[in-house]
Amino acid sequence: MIKNSLLAIIVSLIANALYAQSSGCITGKIITADGYPAESISISLMGTPYGTFSDKNGNFQLVAPAGNYTIAVFSMICHRKEMIIEVKQGETLALGAIKIVENKTQLSEVVVTGQFNPQSVRNSVYKVRVINQQHIQGKGATNIQNLLNTELGIRMSNDMALGETDFELMGMSGNNIKVLIDGVPVLDRLTKKQSLSQIDINTIQRVEIVEGPMSVVYGSDALAGVINIITKKTDTSESKAWSIGARLQEETVGNEYTLGNGQGSHTQSLNARYRAKNGLYSGINFTHNEVGGWQGRLTGRAKRWQPKQQYIPGGRIGYTSHDFNIWYKLDYLMENILTMSDINVLNNTTADKEFIVDRFTHQLQSDWKINSQLSLSGAFSLQDYHRRTRTTNIDLTTGKKTLSLAQGSQDKTEFTSRFARITAVWKPGRRFSLQPGVEYQFTQGIGDRIESDNGVSNIAAFISAEYTPLKWLSIRPGFRSNFNSVFDAPKVVPAFNLKSTITDELDLRLSYGRGYRAPTLQELFYSFHDSNHHIDGNPGLQAEYSDSYMASCVWRPVHNEKMRLTSTVSGFFNDFRNRISLLERTDQPGYYRYQNIDIYKTTGFTIENAFSWNGLRANLNFSYIGRYNAYFDNANYLSQHTEMFRFSPELTASIGYDWKKIGTFNLFYKHTGARKEYMINGSNELTLLGLSSFNWGDFTYSRKITSLLSVNAGIRNLFDITEVYNSASSSGSSSGHGASSGGSQLGSGRGYFAGLVFDL
Repeated sequence: MIKNSLLAIIVSLIANALYAQSSGCITGKIITADGYPAESISISLMGTPYGTFSDKNGNFQLVAPAGNYTIAVFSMICHRKEMIIEVKQGETLALGAIKIVENKTQLSEVVVTGQFNPQSVRNSVYKVRVINQQHIQGKGATNIQNLLNTELGIRMSNDMALGETDFELMGMSGNNIKVLIDGVPVLDRLTKKQSLSQIDINTIQRVEIVEGPMSVVYGSDALAGVINIITKKTDTSESKAWSIGARLQEETVGNEYTLGNGQGSHTQSLNARYRAKNGLYSGINFTHNEVGGWQGRLTGRAKRWQPKQQYIPGGRIGYTSHDFNIWYKLDYLMENILTMSDINVLNNTTADKEFIVDRFTHQLQSDWKINSQLSLSGAFSLQDYHRRTRTTNIDLTTGKKTLSLAQGSQDKTEFTSRFARITAVWKPGRRFSLQPGVEYQFTQGIGDRIESDNGVSNIAAFISAEYTPLKWLSIRPGFRSNFNSVFDAPKVVPAFNLKSTITDELDLRLSYGRGYRAPTLQELFYSFHDSNHHIDGNPGLQAEYSDSYMASCVWRPVHNEKMRLTSTVSGFFNDFRNRISLLERTDQPGYYRYQNIDIYKTTGFTIENAFSWNGLRANLNFSYIGRYNAYFDNANYLSQHTEMFRFSPELTASIGYDWKKIGTFNLFYKHTGARKEYMINGSNELTLLGLSSFNWGDFTYSRKITSLLSVNAGIRNLFDITEVYNSASSSGSSSGHGASSGGSQLGSGRGYFAGLVFDL
């Protein structure tokens, strides 16, 4: 028995050796018409059993006996491509880059946000914008702000005291935008979306932005749209079991920099993934971000931008098979933002204030394809957010440090969120699909400035249907019903979307949606009183709601192997009611309370153009967004004949070029037009006040040095912007270095970065 086994092993080894000697290797890379890697494309030798698929980087490798073959490259999304090759014994045939052309009914990007099943951008009934991995790498971004600051319709605003960043989308503030990670809502402390700056950008695969209300699927806060951050997952189609990656990046903050730590920005990241043959997979990641702040023109201890430290470890474990997938992910964040005070020369003392955040995020998700007609999916999350303020008094003469006893100098706030969503997709026929679902969310806040710790529970049921009566027409109605433990939530939230493929080159989308935003814990239960502030929440608040209308038309006049041109024209109108605002109480002057009172509207249009030709990629986009004038219908100011909307333009452009053997060059530009609104001056007259226009630009370069190592470098903030002035303070458009009480801080001036990326 042993002899027979040994003989079989020897024969097998000899056969494999002879096969290897008589065989050759074929390698190549599959790319799209605009130069991006194409994943999961089939490569096969016609008339033989030899074949493989491209990996996440578009690369493939295939071993076959020596001989002449016809190699075929194809998939459901692209035109079939064939070529004759010769495989030589013991040699490697390097085919290089093989460019495919997507079918006109498809686009290379596959999206999941709001979809019944993953599908191409073109087939989605929603207008979806995708920031893919190539764009993320091309920007050399170390945080979400670096990534989004040149995107059309997105504006950033910075809170210099707290060291936090908020943003708006298409004229609507961050509290009207739903931020998701892998489809699960992210817990935020207040109405600002500070959580975006607390996400590890090195774990992001792509970002999907859906403009317009998505409240039927995602509930509260999705009035303006949804930003869904899709994280990297272990590629189970890869042949190798292990993958390891690392990233180092050093960046100046303006003209301030110290190597390794201290001044400047310093990023170190490490990740490892493992894939077993039985479908199990796992991965771990760790990122450290350190920003030394920015002094600017300040001369004391205080800094214009606050120093920040972030430690972000995480891990994932999962299992996947043909019809079942389940994974669990844990992410942790420790953040410390330090605010240093100037020295009191009278007693030689100073103070440091720290904002310390600990955030735990647990996610469990699963998908089960029961049969060809029915599938189930579940998403569950537990999030804990702890933030404390620690103020320390420092005696510089003795070096003694003591905790401050001043009011508000020591503070602790805790927020907890529990979330569950279960959905089903039933497809009884080729033309009809149905997606019912239920959702539960509980949010609780505990702190010195929160009056109630009971929390808020929300239970919702929703259903959407997608009907394709004709090959060129898709209709998707849906509605959501909510039950809330604190306020009277909207019982019916409807939506209707229509997509028409008018020709192979022309698509039309029309949509209507009722959106809503639930009051936050701060707006419901906040209580803050000191010598300068008297602010109270309002448990009697109702939800904000909006009626939103959108239309978009996509035209693809050129779509071939060498060139592709796409133009999109969109228009929108949003009508808000019950808007929540902080207003002075009539019965107690000087005291403020959150109330439902405001009417608000936004309207506008966008024009987007994308062009690719061989290794060249270019985009040119324009938006013109109007924000409602709150005094338009006010009887006291009708004589001043003000406009209903105040419009503000934006222009973005980017160009990228892949220069063989040299590297990839990218240039990003954005012009943000002046934004002015009517305010009441000291003479009780309306006057236009607001921020002036400014320009922002980034330049990046990257090159693959070896198969494992890449280098990148660039210039951020080409126009050396630090602050844009309020039009009441200055007539200029933007400033270089300096400070003004009438301005808004945008950046720290022109900066430079360089980094290394290792990928095994």
